[in-house]
Amino acid sequence: MNLFDRFILTLYSFALIVISIVAIGVFAQFIPYSYVQNTAQSIFIPGQVNWPYLIVALIFFLISLRFFFSSFTRTKPRKEKGIRQRTDLGEVNITINTIQTIAERAARKVKGVLDLKTTVKALESGNLISLRVGVDGETSIPEITQQLQFNVKEQVEAIAGVTITEVAVVVNEVISRENSPARSRRVE
Repeated sequence: MNLFDRFILTLYSFALIVISIVAIGVFAQFIPYSYVQNTAQSIFIPGQVNWPYLIVALIFFLISLRFFFSSFTRTKPRKEKGIRQRTDLGEVNITINTIQTIAERAARKVKGVLDLKTTVKALESGNLISLRVGVDGETSIPEITQQLQFNVKEQVEAIAGVTITEVAVVVNEVISRENSPARSRRVE
């Protein structure tokens, strides 16, 4: 339910509370019949349309219709994005976040990787993992990227049981060990 609907529902509920209290007061005879009769006569003007009250009544009618018909519409449960697999026992959905965590853990084990961002996409053509890495500049970049692709693909397929069609690696910077956030400082 969006914010506007909540606001309207709150006003509508408040109006119904007020009307219910008045009705209880009238039927329990806490409010005298003469007062109800005088109020009704001041609202109803014979031979003339009382526009303000008619407009309020139409608004309440429309709000009632909106809530009535919205109660029949079925909202779909929000499914978390993931990779679905069908097994003999039913459906398994492994979330993108889970695949991302496994891929990052595997990528961080590669020597020379200092910074890492991972993106996972479940496409019709297959599952794609993109890695944006910062490397130390001391290890061969072709070796690092090949090891990243191999480790990530192997770990994700072994742990999650999903097929990875591509592991794309983008080396976006060379980070010196002195500027690395993971570097431990030496005491001299």
